[in-house]
Amino acid sequence: MKTNEDIERFCGYFEAQIEAIDKIRSESDLVASITQIKMYKKTLFVSAIDTLAGFRFSKENYKELNKQNRARFIRFVIENCEWENGSLICIPYLFDQLNTKKLKESKLYEFLRSELLKHDGNDGGVINIEEMDLKAKELLEYANSETEENLIYKSQHYSLFYGYRNCLIHEAREPGQAMEAFQTNSPHYHSYIQHNTPQELTDWHLSYPVGHFKSLFECSVRNIKEHFTKTNTNPFSMLSGGRWW
Repeated sequence: MKTNEDIERFCGYFEAQIEAIDKIRSESDLVASITQIKMYKKTLFVSAIDTLAGFRFSKENYKELNKQNRARFIRFVIENCEWENGSLICIPYLFDQLNTKKLKESKLYEFLRSELLKHDGNDGGVINIEEMDLKAKELLEYANSETEENLIYKSQHYSLFYGYRNCLIHEAREPGQAMEAFQTNSPHYHSYIQHNTPQELTDWHLSYPVGHFKSLFECSVRNIKEHFTKTNTNPFSMLSGGRWW
């Protein structure tokens, strides 16, 4: 009985954080100020997700995984945040990586180019990631080296989201040049108005909106509560710090 009460109290605390973070507002109407508030919200949401990952994969039960923050965070998002499209490979990012690694002569590069040419962003359009991105198995058919295969997996959204998390927490900034001014909570690409010829590629920018961060956190709280209940785990038993904190 005590464990169930503590689970409710513990998860209730994080449920309250969802509303508290969501209510943060800027006193200014300036775009720069509003943009900063969105960054702060993202940082708070992703920090809370990271905190729950530490409880889900505690050092007592997951000694090795607990020490591997990247692996722990990504596994937690996969298993608890209900982001199915996170498994997709970011086509613009992978294409750029192949270009950087001087792999422009590969079949994978040509395939990605043909895929990107299907999407016209000259009007500054917006498309959700599932409209452009593909599953790893569809791309591995064109990979011809270990380097290409590794780049495919490193371009998965789960992996990119962890990189985004690092920029927020360790550098106090959002990566990329995406403009978050669209009324959508889904991860998407957008382009700025340009004048490409049919053979030129659109310069797509990846955006993870603040609403996406909120959704992932909401799902993580719900699912970790279910985990604690099923396993009869008292989350307060994993707290550390003692009387000094």
